[in-house]
Amino acid sequence: MTSTHDTGTLSLDALLENTMDGIFVMDSARRFLVFNAACERITGYNRNEVIGSQCDCNTLLECADEQGRSLPTKLCPGLQVFRGEVPSARQRLRLRRKDGSYAWVETHYTMLKNGGENGSVLAVMRDVSEAKQTEAELRAITENLREEVSRLRADIQERYGFSNIISHSELMNAVFEKIRAACNNSSAVLICGQPGTGKELIARTIHHNGLQKEGRFVPLNCSALSRDQLEAELFGYAKGSGPQPNMEFPGLLRAAEGGTLFLDELTEMPVDTQAKLARALQDGRVRPSGSTEEYPVNVRVIASTPQGVSDAVASGWLRRDLYYLLSVITIETPTLHERKEDIPFLVEHFVSEANRQSLRQVKSIHPLVWPALLQYDWPGNVRELRNAIESAMAVGSGPELKVGDLPNLVRGETVEIFEGDKRLDLPLDDVLASVERRAILSALRRAGGQRSRAARAMGVSRSRLYRRMEALGIHPREDL
Repeated sequence: MTSTHDTGTLSLDALLENTMDGIFVMDSARRFLVFNAACERITGYNRNEVIGSQCDCNTLLECADEQGRSLPTKLCPGLQVFRGEVPSARQRLRLRRKDGSYAWVETHYTMLKNGGENGSVLAVMRDVSEAKQTEAELRAITENLREEVSRLRADIQERYGFSNIISHSELMNAVFEKIRAACNNSSAVLICGQPGTGKELIARTIHHNGLQKEGRFVPLNCSALSRDQLEAELFGYAKGSGPQPNMEFPGLLRAAEGGTLFLDELTEMPVDTQAKLARALQDGRVRPSGSTEEYPVNVRVIASTPQGVSDAVASGWLRRDLYYLLSVITIETPTLHERKEDIPFLVEHFVSEANRQSLRQVKSIHPLVWPALLQYDWPGNVRELRNAIESAMAVGSGPELKVGDLPNLVRGETVEIFEGDKRLDLPLDDVLASVERRAILSALRRAGGQRSRAARAMGVSRSRLYRRMEALGIHPREDL
């Protein structure tokens, strides 16, 4: 190829030969007139093999678009430019190299005029094979992520679907009805029940099957934090006002935007913090500590208490205004002692779960296991039953779950106690209950009957002390 043009020190021929992009020129029959060195590198063909030959570009390179369609006549972007249908065209193509391998190129076609008439087409071709491979890898990664998200959603649905709340008890029918009602709206929910009765499972079930399922589920245990920590977590703080001076935190009320904030052990929240929470929920706005600006909040609140609502309000542990805001739907969870008919179904479920996570595969349960499980009172409710089955699976062996695998407390083993020379055989639970009762009464006497002081002295929360007093039948006015 010759040229009379000169660009400083480089001729046009030198420019064409040293560019990284393939440059070629075709006539109206799609035969090659110009074919630079980059075209040779991309296609594997020497220019002497293609220039002047009667072979058109599609026959030589077997061009195809991204849908895999061959590009003869109508679909050829170069011919579309020749016919004047478009002034220029740009398309990503797959072409076959001389060695039979394939390359992906992006080609831009432009008409070259000859005396005002359409003459030939100039095309600039860039090898994008690596980019195409990267795109394919990214698509594969994206597809894998989609599949993983679908799998995780299915797992969540299985874990927190209605079928995962195991019950055949009449007492649970009312609970299921309330859960279904809560799934159909965005109202606040208050769940009351002893520890281990599945309050968080119910909260998660409502979230993952309700109107907020696309948002986050954010749990917060109110008994695990001090007053200042709790307010920082709930309402957030501006720079210079939080535990880390150079950081700001929006707070969980805003972090759970469009989702669900679950407040566990609500009665452990200080009453002045409850007042701030009630104001934020009432106004639908929150002001972080150290800030003068208020921010809107759109979050569903589900809260739980370890005791009945009337007791919590009467005792002053739950402010009435906050109770009115949160108790739009109230769910009371029965104890496992009240629904012992569910124990066989729960045990079957827990054994199945444990089999998936253990080398030991339990296929059957010895008949003597059932009387032990049904006679025990289960003060720790479903959580204690789950732990008991997990323990039995871990310490035992063989394909049958035996009564000896169960924890001693569940089996009702006795402890030797002597009164003088006389030996008394008492069930272990009775011994433990007696010791715990004496310890609580002693702490209450030292605290002058004030439960908060007694709880602090014993290193437990007020709600836990209250629950144990209720379980042990301790009435301060009568027993102190």
